[in-house]
Amino acid sequence: MCPLHKWQFFSLTPTIGNIILYIRLMNAYELAYNYVLQTNRCIFLTGKAGTGKTTFLRRLKQECSKQMTVVAPTGVAAINAEGVTIHSLFQLPPQLFLPTDEARRWLFSEMQMRAAKQRVLRNLELLVIDEVSMVRADLLDTIDAVLRHFKHRPNLPFGGVQVLFIGDLFQLSPVAREEEWRLLQDHYEGPYFFQARVFRELRPIYIELDHVFRQTNSDFVEILNQVRNNALTPESLAVLNSRVISDKFDISDLLDKGIILSTHNAKVDAINQREMNRLDGKIYSYQATIKDTFPESMFPMDQTLSLKVGARVMFVKNDSSAEKCYYNGKLGIVTSLSQEAINVTCEDGTVVDVHKETWENIRYTSETGSDKVESEVIGSFTHYPLRLAWAITIHKAQGLTFDNVVIDAADAFAAGQVYVALSRCRTLEGITLLTPIPSHALTNARDVLSFTQQQLTLDAAQQQLPIAQSEYFSILLCSLYDFRELINYCYALNRMLQKMTSVQNNNDDYLPSIVSMLEELHGVGERFQQQLRLLIYQSDFAKLQERLHAANGYYSPKLKEIIGKLLNCSVRSNDKADATTIKQSLTDMYALLMRTAHMQSALASLPTDCSNALSPETFFTVRQSFRLKEPNFTIYTTQRKVRVSSAAFQSMVLLQQGHRISEIAKLRGITQKTVIKHLRSFLEDGVIVLSDFHPADRFWIKL
Repeated sequence: MCPLHKWQFFSLTPTIGNIILYIRLMNAYELAYNYVLQTNRCIFLTGKAGTGKTTFLRRLKQECSKQMTVVAPTGVAAINAEGVTIHSLFQLPPQLFLPTDEARRWLFSEMQMRAAKQRVLRNLELLVIDEVSMVRADLLDTIDAVLRHFKHRPNLPFGGVQVLFIGDLFQLSPVAREEEWRLLQDHYEGPYFFQARVFRELRPIYIELDHVFRQTNSDFVEILNQVRNNALTPESLAVLNSRVISDKFDISDLLDKGIILSTHNAKVDAINQREMNRLDGKIYSYQATIKDTFPESMFPMDQTLSLKVGARVMFVKNDSSAEKCYYNGKLGIVTSLSQEAINVTCEDGTVVDVHKETWENIRYTSETGSDKVESEVIGSFTHYPLRLAWAITIHKAQGLTFDNVVIDAADAFAAGQVYVALSRCRTLEGITLLTPIPSHALTNARDVLSFTQQQLTLDAAQQQLPIAQSEYFSILLCSLYDFRELINYCYALNRMLQKMTSVQNNNDDYLPSIVSMLEELHGVGERFQQQLRLLIYQSDFAKLQERLHAANGYYSPKLKEIIGKLLNCSVRSNDKADATTIKQSLTDMYALLMRTAHMQSALASLPTDCSNALSPETFFTVRQSFRLKEPNFTIYTTQRKVRVSSAAFQSMVLLQQGHRISEIAKLRGITQKTVIKHLRSFLEDGVIVLSDFHPADRFWIKL
C-alpha cells in the first residue's frame, strides 16, 4: 500500500472539508498505485488537465518492481515521458493496420525484429502508454497482435501484459485522415483507442484523478468541466466570451496580456518572427549538440535557437541543477547574450544564467539469460532549453501552466483544443480571447462522453481491488509450476538446430530427455496449481506455506537434474553467428530454470506463521534477489565457413574437458605432434585460448 506522505502534490489547510478532500484524493492515487503494483488488471488512468497524471508516472517509474516500458505515440511525447515511441518499441512500419488475419500475417512476415528486442517483449510485464488519447484504434490492435505473437500467448489480450493507459480523452485526439478512415471504418466504430477490438476483451479499471491543482477558483473549474463534458450553459458561455477583446487591436499590442496560444504553427511562427524583427540588436544563434542516435522527429525544440536581447522566451525543460531556477513553461525576457552565455529575467523577477540541458533518447534492452527490462541511452540532444514565446501552439502548450494567456481559437479544428487552451491558465481573469469561441469547437466527441459515462465509479473499483490482488498472486505463484514456456524453448531450439547447416556435432538426445522431464513436471504442476488456487482463495496461508515446502522437496532435485543435462549438452557450430544464437537460447533456458528453482526454494522457506509473507510484493522481492552465474556452454565456432575434421574436433573437446596434450594423444592413439596440429587451428580461430592449456603445454603449442 502506498503511504499517503509519498504523494506530496499540494499543501492543504487542515480543515474538516480539506481533510475529506485529501482522503478522497489520496484514495484515487493510492487505488491506481495499488492496482498497477499489486494486480495484473489493465488500468485507464485519466483526469482533467492539471490533476497530476505526469507526476503519477514519474513516481511509478521510481518504485515499480515489474519489468516495464513506457511508450507514447509521438517522438516528443516519448522524450517528455522518458520512454520510446510505440513504433520504435514494436518495430512497426509507419502505416495504418487493419485487424485482419491477412494483415497480421503480412506484418509478421515483414517484421525484422532482433533477438534482443524480442527478449524485451517476452520479459515485459507492464506496458505504460502515455498520451493515449492520441493513439488510434488500429494501432492499439497492432500492439496487441505483436505482444500475443512474441509472448506466445495468442489467447490473452496483449499476450498477458498489464497495460496502463494514461491520458485525457478530452484533450488531443487521434488523427485519421479521410483516405485512412475510408479503409478503417469497416472495422471500427470510431478512431479512439477504446474503440479497438482488444479493448472489448479488457474492460480495464477506470480511475479518474478529479482534483485540479492548476485552478483553485470553483466557478472557473465548473466552466472548464462544462466545456469538457459538452454541457456549457448559456450563462457560462457568456462568462467566457466576456473575456473577448471588443476593440480593434494589433496583435503586438496584446503581448503584455500574456503568451498567445494559437491553433496552427504558421500563425505562431509568423508572430514570433515579426516580434523578433522588431527588436534592435545583434542576433545570436546557438546550435544543438546531437550525439549518436536522436532522430529529427524527436527533437524537443528547434536545432537552431536564434535570440536577441529583449526576446520573450519560455523554458522547455525543468532545471536539472540543484538550484531549480526554472521549470517547463516558465516565461521570461532575454536580458543579455554572448556566444557563451544567456541571461533571462523571469516574470517573477529572478535572473537566470541559463545552462544547457540534455534530453536522452533511450531504448529498452534485456540481456541474454536475464528477465530484466532495462533502459539504455542511445543518443542525446543538448541545447539551451528555450524557445521564442510571444506565441506557441495549443498543442505544445499541453501540460503547461500560465498566469496569463491570449487565446486565438477562431480556427480550432479538433475536439478538445479549446479545452486544452482554456485549462492552461490558472484563472479566468488571466484569459484574453481574440474572438468568441466557435460553437463547433466546444463539442467533444459523443463517443468519448459515452465511454466515460459507462465506467465504474471509484468506490466500485475499490471494492474489486482485493479480488484482483488475490487473483494476481495466484497467477504469479502458479507460474512457478507451469513449465510450458520451458518446453516451448526446447522445441524452438530443436527447430532452430535442424535448420542450421553449420551445426556439426549435435548430440540431440539431451533435448528429448529434458522435454520428457519437463512434461512430467508440468503434469504434476497442473494438479498442484489447482491446490494453490484453492488455498489462496480460502486465504489459508499456513497450509499454503506447508504445500510449497513439500513441493520444493519434489521439484528441487528434478530441476537440478534438468539443469545438469542442459549444461552437458554438446552442440557445436562452425558459424560464429549461429553459435552465438545457440548460446543465447541455451542461456535463456538455463536462466529460466535457475530462476524458477531459486524462487520455488525461497518462497517455500518463508515463515509459516506470517499471513502477510505471501503476496505480490514478496514475490517480486524474491525475484529481485536472484543472481545468475553465467553458464559455461562450450559452443564451438570458427570464423571460417569450413568444417573442421572430426579428428581435430575430438582433440579440442578433450582439451576443454581438462586433458593435457600427452593424455589426448594417448586416449586417441595418435602422436602429440598431431594433437598440437589439431589444436593450433582452433587457437588461430579463437575457439580456444592459450589459458585453456596446461601451463606445461603452452610452450609446445607456441612452437
